[in-house]
Amino acid sequence: MAEQKVIQGLLVSQIGYELDEHKRAVFRHTLRDGLDDGTPFVIREQDSGDVVFSGQAGYWGETWGSHWWILNFTTLRQKGDFILFMEDSDGRQWEEELRIGSHLLWNESIEKVALTQFEQRAALARNGIGWKDCGADWREVNSHAASIIGLTDLMSIGYEWVGREGCERLMGQIMQGCDYLCLCQQRAADLGLPDGALVHELPNHAVVIPQDQGQAVVALAKASRLVYEVDRQRGICYLQAAVDAYEYLVNRCEPSTLGNFSALSHGAPSDYTPSGFMTGDLLMMVWGGLELYASGKKEYQIVTVRILDELLARQVPKDKAQDDLYGHFYTFADHAFTEKAFVHHHVGHDTGMKFNHYLAPLLMACRQWGDHPQADRWRNALKDFAYGYFLPACERNPFYLLPMGVFGEEGLLSFCGPWHGFNVCYGFAAALAAQLMDFFGDERFRAVATGNLQWLAGLNAGITKESLAGCQFWCEDIPEDEARAYSQIFTVGRRWTGCWSDIPGSVPNGFDTNLQFQLTVEPKQENDTPRYYTDEDWIPHGASWLSGLVYFRQIKRWRSHVEVS
Repeated sequence: MAEQKVIQGLLVSQIGYELDEHKRAVFRHTLRDGLDDGTPFVIREQDSGDVVFSGQAGYWGETWGSHWWILNFTTLRQKGDFILFMEDSDGRQWEEELRIGSHLLWNESIEKVALTQFEQRAALARNGIGWKDCGADWREVNSHAASIIGLTDLMSIGYEWVGREGCERLMGQIMQGCDYLCLCQQRAADLGLPDGALVHELPNHAVVIPQDQGQAVVALAKASRLVYEVDRQRGICYLQAAVDAYEYLVNRCEPSTLGNFSALSHGAPSDYTPSGFMTGDLLMMVWGGLELYASGKKEYQIVTVRILDELLARQVPKDKAQDDLYGHFYTFADHAFTEKAFVHHHVGHDTGMKFNHYLAPLLMACRQWGDHPQADRWRNALKDFAYGYFLPACERNPFYLLPMGVFGEEGLLSFCGPWHGFNVCYGFAAALAAQLMDFFGDERFRAVATGNLQWLAGLNAGITKESLAGCQFWCEDIPEDEARAYSQIFTVGRRWTGCWSDIPGSVPNGFDTNLQFQLTVEPKQENDTPRYYTDEDWIPHGASWLSGLVYFRQIKRWRSHVEVS
């Protein structure tokens, strides 16, 4: 039997830690005896060398093919630059630099991710229309719509923190994205497609995908309310485009019959034939109706409530829990298997499916229509998802990271399924966790918000030499036996991952079990490791970071009196 390859590393956030939030480092080792329980660690000031904190590493457990220890220093409430020092069981000494401050993640990343990145991508797009959205020359509707959602979250919640000049630049990018969506809708009309439809991409992919439609409705409706303040006519046009897209989506659009349904990504039987709308499509219909209602189109409440009723009929009840988890949703009406956080790949049936576990629309319904006769049912459904699935699923790993989903008898998996990493889901997971923390008044969701943001900020499983086999362009000199933490935001942090475009503020696809753009690994527990790193950058990843960051900062502002321990 071959000797097991040892991988180890001391992992810390590469951007920094918030003064008043959870502060943790993680030690990873292939072997259980790689670190003694209770191993001491110290934190010293970088300049003076004075010890400001001492603690002991606590064993978390085994998952993803490694053992993990937590080094908790949440109670250190001192700003500055520090050195974390620890010695492992073999006498190897580990030192990592770390920074603690107020609004560090925000201050270090917002301008690059929200402004520099999108402005440069607008300049690189064909004819300056839309954004260069990924490693190819594509400009997909779903990627643009998701990015607009992140940008509008930032504008509507964080405008005070962005500043006047920043808001002007931000508004320019919101309109840049919306104008492209409207052009895709016009292209569909010119091709004789039904009124309100959007083609998937210009100039090559003139197909209609339900998920594109739903995301476009949400993006255009959200943007219309903000743009109206600075360009009345444009705001009106965006709202009408959203209305037309929604009318088509809920009245005339058919479920996708395109190819590229991936049984591996869905955790479905290999011979499964999809039929009807996916639950993720219904969720976007609900969200779109709520955004139109918020934009003054009150007539859409009835149809939205009807679709919401159809959506909740697919929720997994407690007596049919999967791997002790319930409250999540089946993918189709036949209840054959459940939704995964991310199933986007190729152009076809599954394209754009990235909001499947982002239950913000249900939370929005509870708040916006709290006096509706169905409101108690909505609140109970949200509670079941929050406490039956979302919170316990994220607590099953040492980073509080949103898993991929439940794969039948294999149970909960974190990295199996996607054809490239799904960093887009982690920022939105943080945004949802912050909103659930506020809605239920439960501080346990704070760790989920912090953990998913910090995963992108560098407190993650660590890059190994093997990880780089998943990259097309990024290469780094990493020792054979080491896992090294990197920020996943290009040019942000002490160390950062590479990406295809080399545009500051870009976020690549992230960790995956499959090699980039391949769907070959069976979704099984034995394969569920962050084995490869995938380095193509895609604009929704950065957009989700913006949503997570601004929602968390907003909630923190109103809950700053709460002690974190």
